[in-house]
Amino acid sequence: MKKRIFFVVCFLVFLFGIDFLFFRKIQFLLPNESPWNTNHFFNFLYEYERIRSLPKTKKRIIIVGSSVAYYSIDAKALQKVLLEKFSLDVDVFYLAYAGNSPLYVYLLLNWLDPLAPDLVVYPVNFIDYRLHRTYVLFPEGRNDTVEESLMVRDALTFGEAPQSLWVFPWETIREIGSAMDIETFSRYLVSTGFSFYRYKDIYEQNLQNLFQHRFGRNTSYHSYMGVSIPEGVNGLGWTGKQFSFFPTNKMEEKGFWIEVTQFLLSGSTCQIKFSNGDHNQVVELSQPRWTKIQLDPAFFREKKQITATLSRVWYAHEASGAYLDYHWDPMGVRLEQTFGLEEPKAGVQYIREPRTEDFRYNGMDDETYTRYFYYRLLEGLEKRPGIGYLVALKHAKERIRNEKFRPIFHFDYIQKIADHFRNRNVSFLLINNPENPISLRWYENSDWYKDHLRFLQSLESGSVHFWDIHDALPMQGFSDFHHFTYVGMEQMNSIYAERIGNLFPK
Repeated sequence: MKKRIFFVVCFLVFLFGIDFLFFRKIQFLLPNESPWNTNHFFNFLYEYERIRSLPKTKKRIIIVGSSVAYYSIDAKALQKVLLEKFSLDVDVFYLAYAGNSPLYVYLLLNWLDPLAPDLVVYPVNFIDYRLHRTYVLFPEGRNDTVEESLMVRDALTFGEAPQSLWVFPWETIREIGSAMDIETFSRYLVSTGFSFYRYKDIYEQNLQNLFQHRFGRNTSYHSYMGVSIPEGVNGLGWTGKQFSFFPTNKMEEKGFWIEVTQFLLSGSTCQIKFSNGDHNQVVELSQPRWTKIQLDPAFFREKKQITATLSRVWYAHEASGAYLDYHWDPMGVRLEQTFGLEEPKAGVQYIREPRTEDFRYNGMDDETYTRYFYYRLLEGLEKRPGIGYLVALKHAKERIRNEKFRPIFHFDYIQKIADHFRNRNVSFLLINNPENPISLRWYENSDWYKDHLRFLQSLESGSVHFWDIHDALPMQGFSDFHHFTYVGMEQMNSIYAERIGNLFPK
């Protein structure tokens, strides 16, 4: 009997040891080769562990929140302006992921303590309050009368917030554990105790990236992370009619892959001509598939820049199936994810690079942009079910303008967040972030909007600061209702730096 107990104890120690060693330690020591704005929860956890491992040598600014945070503020650019204009030598970090609403920020506040921030910046917008969920759950409901406990439980269900199981299961149990059924409670308890269960749905992506970037074709991906293309490349890796690059040893040895669509071929072959000024090579593209390109040896003798030119382009709004999209950009071929690199990029999970869609609205007048806005974001729901979220947000803004503001749900958690930092005397800047003037018109003049601003303003005291800049950026700086283009982010950088710099003592 004693031997049996001994073996059981040894097995449990071994199990917990392996669980802790790999899932808590080793996986965060491996390179993170996930691109910006993908693999959200793993990137968040990886970044947290990275920051926690760094010795604090400067003042720290930590930007928390949702994708609104890292679409709005460029950490490196902010650091540079603060140093040049305010002589502030600081580190700026993100602790943000897509969908990280106030409730979820609140649940992870204690995670900030080991990081010792000197300032926490939290840009928020209507999208973060998730008020549209009331109308989804209760089609005839109202946010000024809905039962708050129902909305909190909804916000922490796995379907609405998988991070509740993957990132903060214990905090979720503490918040709503009493309302869980036995099965759900058990899942969250196991997730709290065993990291292999907690991370089972998110850790594999980075391992797949590590393998694909070394041994695969790099043709199945959600975000391009190859070399910068002078003519531009979009977020999914699609070129225009031309794209230029420098030949590499990897290209000479293995070639590279491009995706050709049936819409480019248009019933016939399409030529792609490669030229470096001294040597030309023409390739006939005839099949709608990923195609391997092997450049002539002559291109690798001097390694001059090569320009590839297609004989035609295609347009996503004329396509069908997975290629259908409502924009007017000319499209060429899709490059493999790590195109043009000798070694894959690592540690870029919060580094944003400009893409062709970021420059789509440069020079566009308001009237043209407005037509494009409605066409690209809100038309064709029956063909593009993915825009259902945006349609729901529009309807929510149009409905809430006729309601009274009630500081419940996520607003209650913003209050708790502010109190948390005030009680600890940690500087906290809450920003009512810029919103696209078009979507702002749907509800800006309502009593609800004005009262919600008064509520946010009322949180300011002690170390808590509030800043309302909801109309600070023209519509051309937005890619949708709330997210900035890269150009918009650059335009706002000095504005953020001015306000943040003035929060530090001279």
